[in-house]
Amino acid sequence: MRYCSECGSAVSRQLVAAEARERYACAVCGTIHYQNPRIIVCCIVHWCDKILMCRRAQEPALGQWTLPSGYLECGETLEEGAARETFEETGIVADPADLELYAISNMTAIEQIAVTFRLQIDAEPNLRAGAECREVAFLTEEQTHQNEIAWRESFGDGPRKFFQELRSRNFTIQLSTLASKDGDHFRSREYPIASASIRNSTRS
Repeated sequence: MRYCSECGSAVSRQLVAAEARERYACAVCGTIHYQNPRIIVCCIVHWCDKILMCRRAQEPALGQWTLPSGYLECGETLEEGAARETFEETGIVADPADLELYAISNMTAIEQIAVTFRLQIDAEPNLRAGAECREVAFLTEEQTHQNEIAWRESFGDGPRKFFQELRSRNFTIQLSTLASKDGDHFRSREYPIASASIRNSTRS
């Protein structure tokens, strides 16, 4: 950040005594400009023993495979954002109410938080690759090992863990932290999910 959005004057990093941390502040009008993590929403769409993945058509990770994902827009719920990104990148229409929370990932090194949902579908859909994708496809666990997956080293054993839960049908909610871009100090914990009747009690 170089200029104040309020008055147009130059800004600089200054110590905010009340918060005991440095922030961008304007020396002319005194406005403090806060910077907060951006939120990424992702969706694991699974059909049979496969998950839906997108092969990226742009940098970063050009040509590599990743989940349908993107930045949350203002005015959207997390579920709405994940459903929108899934449609834009794959052509699959998902009801946000059908998405189940699967993982929250703290990515402090890049100042982002990723919230991942999962969605089970019962029939193979017609797929359409969006503008940001070279192709979209359902991949088996073996295929995810064979293909080049974007940022694979950053997510520990997350992909293997998901396929294990997919086979057992005993899903958990994952909370993980990536302390660096290359996955150093990766740590995670899991939380068992209550019964479906309890989880869906607010829908009635």
